[in-house]
Formats: sequence, structure tokens, C-alpha cells
Amino acid sequence: MVKKGVVLLSVVMILLTVAIIGATLVVFFSSVNLSARNVADEAKALYLAEAGISRAIYLLRNQDQTRVDFKQEIGPFSLGEGDYRIKFDLVQSLITSTGNVQGTRKTVQLQYTSL
Repeated sequence: MVKKGVVLLSVVMILLTVAIIGATLVVFFSSVNLSARNVADEAKALYLAEAGISRAIYLLRNQDQTRVDFKQEIGPFSLGEGDYRIKFDLVQSLITSTGNVQGTRKTVQLQYTSL
């Protein structure tokens, strides 16, 4: 009878250990998945900000045909899973574009001499 109790206790301990390892792996893989999603959102936000710079250059080069008030922020312009905003500072010849994807923001600035 003593041997049966030892075997039962050993089995319970092994099952408990396996359950703890399994729970730890679930938490680990969840955090890795979340981290990978954040990195992807940061890359998308950066690309959106760069798209905003491209649009700003286009608008500045074609300002006679586009009726844009360059004294304030324009946007948001939706693209893919996010959007971007453009801000012009004509005094300092500076374009600032901010991409946004699910709360993740990236900002790119371009200072120009002539377009």
C-alpha cells in the first residue's frame, strides 16, 4: 500500500510539472507573438510616414494644380491598415509626416532646399 501512494504522488508531481511547463510556454509564445506584431506595426507606420513624404513632395511640386493650404497639417490619408498626416513648414523648408498603425506612430522629417 505504501508503494501505491508513492507512485500516485509521483504521478501527480510529474503532471503538475508538465502543466507548469505548458503554461510557461503558452505565456512565452503569446509574448513573442505580441512582440512580432508590434515590430510589424512599427514597420508599417514608418512606411506610411514615408508615403506621406512622397505625397508632400508631389503636392509641393504641383502646387498650382493642387489647392492645398501649406500652413497647416493635412490628413489623415488612409492607406492599407493605417493612415498618415503631413505637416508643412515652408519657413524652414521642412516636411513632417507621421504614420499611424493601430496606435503605433512613426514620424519622418525631410528638410529640402528645392524640389
